Amino acid sequence: MFNPIKLSDNYYIAPQIFESDIQSIKDMGFDLVVNNRPEGESEDQPKGEELKKALEEVGLKYAENPIVLSSLSLSELDVQSSTCVNGDKVLAFCRTGTRSSVLWVLNNEGELNSFDNLVGHVQASGIDLARCMAVMEKLR
Repeated sequence: MFNPIKLSDNYYIAPQIFESDIQSIKDMGFDLVVNNRPEGESEDQPKGEELKKALEEVGLKYAENPIVLSSLSLSELDVQSSTCVNGDKVLAFCRTGTRSSVLWVLNNEGELNSFDNLVGHVQASGIDLARCMAVMEKLR
């Protein structure tokens, strides 16, 4: 069953999506789906082009911003930030939802949102960011 995790009013994360999830994604009111998973990570992973075609056929926008945590840079943060604008309701996905969560934390840290509060919010939602902390600290 497709069950995205809400991190903010307009940003949700999910593990790998499949074509069978697309109607649920549309029915939940998402405008944009962002694929944060590099192509070919596993044999059971659907191809990005196939997902893009199926999402666009039902009127949804699709974007790719593949993330490898060990080489995460400000460039990928900027791409995610500039992609997730215009008040769109965004569903970001990767293999488990962790990378999409890391991007959300790093892009939302600021005067109103402390790093520790954002990390705590994500972890309370069921995503363990412990293995990502060293990478995240470098980009703060």
